[in-house]
Amino acid sequence: MFTGIIEETGTIKKKKLNQDGMELSIHAKKILEDLKVNDSISCSGVCLTVTKLKDTCFFVQLVKETLNRTNAKFWEINTELNLERSLLPTTRLGGHFVQGHVDTTIKIKDIKQNNESAVWNFEMPEKIENYIVEKGSVCLDGISLTIANKFHESFSVALIPHTLEITTWKKKKIGDSINIEVDMMAKYLENLIGNKNEI
Repeated sequence: MFTGIIEETGTIKKKKLNQDGMELSIHAKKILEDLKVNDSISCSGVCLTVTKLKDTCFFVQLVKETLNRTNAKFWEINTELNLERSLLPTTRLGGHFVQGHVDTTIKIKDIKQNNESAVWNFEMPEKIENYIVEKGSVCLDGISLTIANKFHESFSVALIPHTLEITTWKKKKIGDSINIEVDMMAKYLENLIGNKNEI
């Protein structure tokens, strides 16, 4: 479980394709302080398990299902990733509950810059439309964000300069693929309402 508050960005140093999927070596600094093998870590919104630690890098394995469902299929050496360690009981919940289970990918449609923030517009596939609510929460590439507006086939969020500076978003552009995880509480609620069976 995560909060969607990015701790730092990391850089892919090695990439190895294998029959199970892909192994990555990711360089980081801050999160390595107490990171251990078998810990969960959010890499641009994808929950991955640390398989090895070496020097200033940690290693993760991505299976084919993860590659198919997320934008990890496009990750290359030197790709920067948003990193967050898993939630502790003592962690302040500054964002919202994030599982790191990406629902799908969406593309950036438009970016409008103003003095205090940038408004980013994203495509909204039909399968996630019911989960997109104005002023609700959404996780985009690992970042907890508030939905500013919902339109017919798109939605927008506003990013302040600080968020842009400390995450990978400063390098994002129109057309880029973004991992999206909708609010898990909305999914649970839909499942409960749709299931009329008594316990």
